[in-house]
Amino acid sequence: MFEILGHGGLGRTGRWTRGGQALRTPLVFYVHDPTRPAPGFAEALFVSERVEDPRFQLRASGSFFSPRPRASSDDLPPSKGLPRSVADIELPQESVAGDLAILTTEAELPAGVSAEAIVLANGIEYLRDPRGFVTVMARIREVAGPRAIVGVPGIAAPSNLALLVYAGVDFVDSSRILLDSARGLFHTADRVAPLAEVDRAVCDCQPCVAGEDVGRHNEGALYREMLVIRNHIAHGRLRELAERRLANDPWNTAVLRHLDLRQGELLEEYTPVVGGKLLAYSRESLTRPEVLRFRRRIRERYAKPASARVLLLLPCSARKPYSMSRSHRRFREAIFACRNPSVVHEVIVTSPLGLVPRELERFYPAGAYDIPVTGDWSRDEAAMIVEDLRAYVTANRYDAVVAHLGAEATLVREAVPGVVVPSSERPASEPALGALARVLSDVTAPFDRVPRGLRFAEEMANLARFQFGSAGPSLTKGATFRGRFPDVRVVREGVQLASHSARGLLSLTLDGGLVLSEANVYCVEIEDFVPKGNLFAVGVTDASREIRVGDEVVVRHDGEVRAVGSARMNAREMIDCVRGEAVHIRHAVAPRS
Repeated sequence: MFEILGHGGLGRTGRWTRGGQALRTPLVFYVHDPTRPAPGFAEALFVSERVEDPRFQLRASGSFFSPRPRASSDDLPPSKGLPRSVADIELPQESVAGDLAILTTEAELPAGVSAEAIVLANGIEYLRDPRGFVTVMARIREVAGPRAIVGVPGIAAPSNLALLVYAGVDFVDSSRILLDSARGLFHTADRVAPLAEVDRAVCDCQPCVAGEDVGRHNEGALYREMLVIRNHIAHGRLRELAERRLANDPWNTAVLRHLDLRQGELLEEYTPVVGGKLLAYSRESLTRPEVLRFRRRIRERYAKPASARVLLLLPCSARKPYSMSRSHRRFREAIFACRNPSVVHEVIVTSPLGLVPRELERFYPAGAYDIPVTGDWSRDEAAMIVEDLRAYVTANRYDAVVAHLGAEATLVREAVPGVVVPSSERPASEPALGALARVLSDVTAPFDRVPRGLRFAEEMANLARFQFGSAGPSLTKGATFRGRFPDVRVVREGVQLASHSARGLLSLTLDGGLVLSEANVYCVEIEDFVPKGNLFAVGVTDASREIRVGDEVVVRHDGEVRAVGSARMNAREMIDCVRGEAVHIRHAVAPRS
């Protein structure tokens, strides 16, 4: 039985309960042999014959050509024993035995498989085929669903373990480490090198200090990296760790690129919509699922405030949200100094997100990313900005476009012919700010002033649409807004529907849940009960497919709203899993008497 505890792309932490023991994933099964026992820190063992040891043991049952009889439910079925090049040869060999399965290729994965754990054989061959590895991992997750534990033996090293986990591998073994140790290779999280090229004095692990054989160091290095990965998942940072490991091996880079470019939709489904600081330090950050989701929503869900007539493009700032930075406070002073600031719409130009309308600056990851600022734009970043700007101004018509930018101004001129650039000075300088105020006064003068309440209502509707899709504005239609942004309550006819806070999301009340329920979006269907405390997956019968971890959701039964809260699983996980918290409940209806 498996319970999901944390998310990181297709990777996750979890609790696998088997044989009366609770195993934490991601997990390393250490190869155990009487002549070379597994290290004491090993949490689970991979054996060919069972031994007297209290730790959990997964036993290999050989191959079709040399099988060993299965004597326990924790014995894997025999593998085909064929390389992938001839794996399509039909053999009278079942890939599933009990609740364990062993596959040579994804083609052997039966539809509707209910195996608790799936092991991919021939793992070492995928070191020559990163695209094939990504394809098979995606296929397993799509067919077997999130309940299945996925293991890939023969492939793991400290330098690639983060990529394996990010791709969806739940457990590995230490067999590659043992082989490389026999070959005199020294492993760290950063690289693998011949022992002759390594000064072991720089490593303070006990085997190196004691002068033990390199195998014990390598086993410890794999274990330490696994602990680092668990910690990064717990804090929502597995992607950053994976990106840092790209320089270790071309295979790592190839795996991440294939995941982003060919399995992006699947990655996005398992990527939360909330999180901590997003560190966008590498080229691969441009294709992160959180980044691509934000850019896609700008195109598919966003529409400018109807009363906005002048588009003002601004540079980003190091401090987030932008409006808290000194430069943006000065920009806003210049805007309010013009004749008619009510028709100006501020949009920030930034990498890796492209365009961030001011009203969305707190929405994740816009309010929580960090990038290296050099003033230079890479070719990929420049192409992204030009593409997004062209799409944006085509979908959102303004009477004038003003670009108060630095180096980005050249890109804007390419994307938006006729754009007005007030100054070539540094944007936060006094001359540039003065020029901005004068230009805005000229371009806004012909338009009528927009009531402040109307413009704020339009921006709140935009925020709701960005979060909930086309049904979002129904939350704000005809509503009044109480409080000072970002702490705002959405109230209609004296009833509060939602509240907005510094975290950048609208949080639902039960009455707001009724509105989304009528639109049939972001809904979790449950059996006939009223949640007491949080909702667990065992009580879920269905869920709207758009739900991601962190989304605000409505909990209902047969159309009757029972609760609202924050999703702790995506829709597929809620439906497939029988353990784990599905929704963190904020408000629930009164229990029945």
